[in-house]
Amino acid sequence: MHRTIPSCIFLSRSDAEAHAPGPDWHLLSISDGLEDQACIDEARWKSVSYHHFIDAGFDEEVIEIYGPDFERNYVDYLLSSKADVLRERIREIADQGENIAVNCQAGRSRSAAVALYISKHHGYQLHKPTPDANQCVYRMLANDVHLMAAYRAARTPVEPEAPKRSLLSAIKSLFS
Repeated sequence: MHRTIPSCIFLSRSDAEAHAPGPDWHLLSISDGLEDQACIDEARWKSVSYHHFIDAGFDEEVIEIYGPDFERNYVDYLLSSKADVLRERIREIADQGENIAVNCQAGRSRSAAVALYISKHHGYQLHKPTPDANQCVYRMLANDVHLMAAYRAARTPVEPEAPKRSLLSAIKSLFS
């Protein structure tokens, strides 16, 4: 029995709004937020899911710099909880072996990163290269070991250090 390799494409917001590759395709639509999400004719797609995060990134160094304040300062980015939701939606579709289209504003960065993840981790066929794929988005979806270790470390509460004792107070404590 010959199994067809499912396809994954990435496209711009305007392309996703204007047409669909066919009624048997699922669309993952990415935008900065609810206020600028694509106006998709959902009847032209098998399913549509909307995901909101900005087209920017961070790395281990940025996470370390912000520490426990990282998530608060980067709330609009693809953080762990948003990546979990997107990864789960991808898994649901991939388990059925059905085609996936991904759109973002320009169709080059976020959507390319998601399509690259789908190709590498679920065996989907990509029909064009992804040179502008947002590496932070890809690494978050792929649960990159180094990025996730930094992320977990930033979420771990830090115990305050005990105040350092001066030499004089240390000597006094010996005689008290």
